[in-house]
Amino acid sequence: MTINRALAIIEANLEEADFVGEIDDQIIRDAESKLGIKLPESYKVFLKKYGLGDIFGEEIYGLGTDDTGVPSMIWITEEFRRTENLPHSLICVYFADDGEYLCLDCSKIQSNNDDNAPIVSFVSGIPINEQSFTIVAENFGGFLSDLLINALED
Repeated sequence: MTINRALAIIEANLEEADFVGEIDDQIIRDAESKLGIKLPESYKVFLKKYGLGDIFGEEIYGLGTDDTGVPSMIWITEEFRRTENLPHSLICVYFADDGEYLCLDCSKIQSNNDDNAPIVSFVSGIPINEQSFTIVAENFGGFLSDLLINALED
């Protein structure tokens, strides 16, 4: 699983990281229930181990803080659902740049162990019917691995 490569990079560079720490399975299930989706396995692995936080200056949204602002993936997702009609299958996990957020597309997840959720681009301020929802990674593990490898190279 590609998430293991990302976790190895994080573990090898903990001095560069600031994460909230482990998240209980019940909190993850509560988040899924609140958002009305199933989260992909690789993202749940990340949440269980790190919750949310940043490494190399790259902030990954997640769970483990109040749902009152970023970096809470619940808050940002609900905010965009309310203000910009973000599709309910999308969960915001990362701010890329210039209003672009990267979201998990959870529409194809069938079971609790499923990792079939690509990362897609959502640009705040563009009407929903004009969004392309470009796929930028096949799953969260691949996205996080690529992000961390690129950050290491910079």
